[in-house]
Amino acid sequence: MLTVASLLGTALAPYLLVKSPLMLVALSPAAHHVALAAATVDPWLLISVATLRRALMGLASYGLGYLHGRATIEWLQLRHPRLGQLVGVVERLFARFGIALLVLAPIPTVAVLAGAARSRLVPFLLALTVGLALWLKLTQHVGDAFARRTDLLTAFLDEHLLESTLVCLAVVALQQGISRWLRNRRARLSNTVG
Repeated sequence: MLTVASLLGTALAPYLLVKSPLMLVALSPAAHHVALAAATVDPWLLISVATLRRALMGLASYGLGYLHGRATIEWLQLRHPRLGQLVGVVERLFARFGIALLVLAPIPTVAVLAGAARSRLVPFLLALTVGLALWLKLTQHVGDAFARRTDLLTAFLDEHLLESTLVCLAVVALQQGISRWLRNRRARLSNTVG
């Protein structure tokens, strides 16, 4: 559900940035969306909504790790081979620093590892929330520094709202189609080899 919301937010990003930047962040709290919304949204509201939305994704990742343990990490490595190379590094860092790593790197991969390690939920949520709020404050600050340029972009998008939104929708649909095609192709190749 959260992934679908993120895709929807990304696909409608031009429209949402112009008409409802906070909704854009609520649907898709990607760093670039937060930075773009910083020009027009109250900082505390922006950081609160983005932190809550990202914390939901972190909690879902924690739950996957908690329920499925090491199998979740192996699935992640198979589905995203490039990310799989980094998982070993992140695992070693997590083994050394535990959930405190979430303050520096509040990312889903660390949340999965925290769940797989059966970390306690309340300290996990505290570390995740602190880490997210710090990173999002930094992102908001960068976005605020570029507010004049963001205003120019928003004005351009407003003038070409239909066209820019259709292009964004097409790009997201194309990316999803290619991703699905490659995934199916890999599955077919592994079935013929195995």
